[in-house]
Amino acid sequence: MISVPKRFAGFRTAASVLEDRSLSDKQKRTALLSWRATLRKAPQASSEQGRSPQELISEIDEALKALRRDKPPRGDAS
Repeated sequence: MISVPKRFAGFRTAASVLEDRSLSDKQKRTALLSWRATLRKAPQASSEQGRSPQELISEIDEALKALRRDKPPRGDAS
């Protein structure tokens, strides 16, 4: 069984990517999409916390949805 790293680019969870104030929304999205792609390449792996790649991918997908929800509508000047 392949071991999925417990961290990706220094982040332990998808939520921690969202909470990082030093990253732009575009950088957060790029990091989350890259992490998800990495997990999809190792479908039989599990993390050190015992979470399956599918569970981690679901967490990442929820973070991506949250990122889209928090984004102001296009054309919003604020």
